[in-house]
Amino acid sequence: AVPTERQLMNLTLQPWQQLSEEILAQYKVFRVRRARRRSPRTGAEIGFFLMDTMDWVNVLPITDDGQVVMVRQFRHGSGRVGLGGQGGLIDPHETDPAQAAVRELREETGYEAARIEPIGVMNPNPSMMTNRCFAFVATGCRRVGELQMDPGEDIEVVTVPLVELDGLIARGEIEHAIVLATIAFWRAHRARAGAGGG
Repeated sequence: AVPTERQLMNLTLQPWQQLSEEILAQYKVFRVRRARRRSPRTGAEIGFFLMDTMDWVNVLPITDDGQVVMVRQFRHGSGRVGLGGQGGLIDPHETDPAQAAVRELREETGYEAARIEPIGVMNPNPSMMTNRCFAFVATGCRRVGELQMDPGEDIEVVTVPLVELDGLIARGEIEHAIVLATIAFWRAHRARAGAGGG
């Protein structure tokens, strides 16, 4: 039966009932599923496409003299060279996302951090992706060696003064959504620390 307007007003959101599921494609780093689910509001049965992949990390590295360590690289999705942070998949043997953050920072920039702190967890796109991304701030960063790039990476390391970060964002030079979210987490983390006197 179709719910009345009064019933709709009193309805609290509920998870959709899973009816069926099939794997459509399986690749090295992700798989695509089609899930059929029933709406608790209307009873309609609707198909959704879901993407499963391993969890990710993203790192905002800052040096003692107020520089943000960033990378420029060609992004195949946008078809452009973009400015962003360091990040990637958490490897299966890494039991703590911080391990992956340390590794990605070292591999993609040649930098190591004196301290690495978790600042937030996000879902990259909850409408279709099932993984999470763990955000970190790395402080006391210093260059310790050369990059350790994968065969599919061409990376240029650049440092940007913290005071120029807002300008880069405003001009659209940083457009990677996860990097922008990591910066937002860092700002919230700093505000909490300031409010607590830390």
